[in-house]
Amino acid sequence: MTGSPHDQSFAGALDNPGHRPLSKARSSSYTVVNPKDGDDGPSKRNDGDDVLSEEDGDDVPSKKKGGDDVPSKKDDSANPPERLTRPQRIRNDLLLAFGIILLIVWPWAVFAVIKGKNGVQMYGPLADIYHEYPHEVAIVVTQLGTINRLAATFLLGKVVVRFGQELIASAHRERVTVFGVSALLAFRHMSLVWGWGQFRQLAKGKSRFIVIALLLLCLAALSMIPSGTAGLITPGEFNKTAELSGTELDFFSEDTLCLAWLEANKVRNNCDWTSFGGTQYTTCLGENQMFDVLDSGRTNMLSVIGIQNQTSSLNQLGAEGGIRFLGSVKGILPNGPDGVPAFNSLEPSMNPFANPSIRRGMVSYNYTLIQQGLESTISCIYDTSSPIQHTTLSDISTRLIASSGSCNRTAGLEDVLENIGEYPTLNVNNTLTYWACKQPPRPGALEPTYFIYLRGRTNYATSIGNITCRVSPMRSRTYSVDYLSLRGHFVTKLATNSDPQSSQRATFSRYTEHGLVGLGNLIWEAQNWSANLIAEAVFSFGAKNLNLSTFEPNPKYLELYEAMLQGVLEYEATYSRLIYSLGPHPPQTCLRNITGAVSYSVRGWYISNSFTQAGLLLPMTFINLASLSLLVACFVIGKFEYRYEFDATDNVSLLSALVEGAKRGTDSTIEWRNKVKYNPVQSA
Repeated sequence: MTGSPHDQSFAGALDNPGHRPLSKARSSSYTVVNPKDGDDGPSKRNDGDDVLSEEDGDDVPSKKKGGDDVPSKKDDSANPPERLTRPQRIRNDLLLAFGIILLIVWPWAVFAVIKGKNGVQMYGPLADIYHEYPHEVAIVVTQLGTINRLAATFLLGKVVVRFGQELIASAHRERVTVFGVSALLAFRHMSLVWGWGQFRQLAKGKSRFIVIALLLLCLAALSMIPSGTAGLITPGEFNKTAELSGTELDFFSEDTLCLAWLEANKVRNNCDWTSFGGTQYTTCLGENQMFDVLDSGRTNMLSVIGIQNQTSSLNQLGAEGGIRFLGSVKGILPNGPDGVPAFNSLEPSMNPFANPSIRRGMVSYNYTLIQQGLESTISCIYDTSSPIQHTTLSDISTRLIASSGSCNRTAGLEDVLENIGEYPTLNVNNTLTYWACKQPPRPGALEPTYFIYLRGRTNYATSIGNITCRVSPMRSRTYSVDYLSLRGHFVTKLATNSDPQSSQRATFSRYTEHGLVGLGNLIWEAQNWSANLIAEAVFSFGAKNLNLSTFEPNPKYLELYEAMLQGVLEYEATYSRLIYSLGPHPPQTCLRNITGAVSYSVRGWYISNSFTQAGLLLPMTFINLASLSLLVACFVIGKFEYRYEFDATDNVSLLSALVEGAKRGTDSTIEWRNKVKYNPVQSA
């Protein structure tokens, strides 16, 4: 309702049912001439101006001869009375209150659930739909945000209508002014109903300025509802974490029952096959492991030349497609869902991998377990002598020799290769032989020192000669083992929070010494008619990567032998742990707890910043609380009496409204403070 002459005519509608005042429309040359009573004179209008005329074919009231009006059709009434009983009105108000409360509660309920669960994961087809159609899902979310805004706007408009009804019907109806009606209209339709030229005039009144500021605040809040809704319900990828726990064999145990069990299930130097967990395994070290050993040694040699990003693929451990390690395996039998399946001991409680639905919904994951492995340090030298002896087997074949060794007891050395007297091997131009001894622990030490001897024959006598390697320490240690699903490999590093008691206990000796037996078996099996595969792997690597001669010794070759032997020993420690794990029913004193955690990415709903998302929800909460407050005000003002049921912002109601101080049909001045009365007012 403005103060323009046109709006004054609009506000001061009809005075009585039989009178038609003169109307002017300044935006056109349209003029209506009011005929005298009983006259059926035609109205005058300018040619071409028919914007206010009835459409052809509309049913309009007509007059019979004599001036009698023909009643209009029932369906043509612009303001048909809506008769609702008081219980129906109460029901409608309660439904309105329910809708408002629902809009207030649901965003914060969703917020609380998502935040309380640290994210809600999508499952099954829903996750597949989001993965396949992310753009379409974003469109749907945007549409839902728009619907939420429309719902809030609709409910606010309905409450404004109710508030107008109660305000006008109450004792405060004398306070309803032209500005008040225009304000109701603005809040009803959530739009600016005033012209730009009227804002300066409206701003002069403090109360009017507050109303306009509230309207602008509501418009701003409504504009933020779609973004707040979208921020809450837009799915995405987020990370979740969980604790992991399990068990594995403890080679630090000093319990007699455990030591007896380990002794009963020791690795024996005779090979057989056994089935465990649906997979076949050999029960000895060395056989059928040549490819894994060479790969583990090659990866370890790469670190000598500074290449740290190569992986070794271990296929004999039983995992489908092999198990990949960045670097060597460090004597670890990898546990968990991507470790050796037959020995996955992770407890199902709190383990997301135990839930097939969660597992299928994982986009990527990384998990870390604290496990036992093998620590070894090897240093090699070219030696002038060797304890290895070669004996021809001419009575069998001149192409065969037997290699054996004797540990110098005067130097404090002892035999370490259990049940091995000699290695029969081929007597060819490129033959490599092996032996090992140990030096008992010195006072104050827990672990013995081991010595590895390599000796080449014929051509290898020049290129390899005699090599003596010192292994110390060679003991069990705890490692942090990380699995990275996107890269598909394990990464190991010494654990920073290792068990302090383990450093005070000796490692079960057979666990480490069986690795030396396995190393001898591998070097023996690597010998063929033309060369030894272990030696040739070192020569080939040195020639290609370091440009070394394959016919003479070089200090760089010693570094490569150190890396190769370390990789082999660490792999044999892994397989030795596997063989021990095949033993039935280990006592609890033989088991140690594995601890760790997993971080996995899933698709679903997540709140990354609580304060930001809560701030985005506040505008819609403000709007809905305003609606609820106005509705409560209606209950307080009207006391559920429902004396009137018309819509004060309805166009027909406005056409029938009366402005005090304005003469009907004239361009009299209307002020914002003028009172407005609605006529007629229909009772319920």
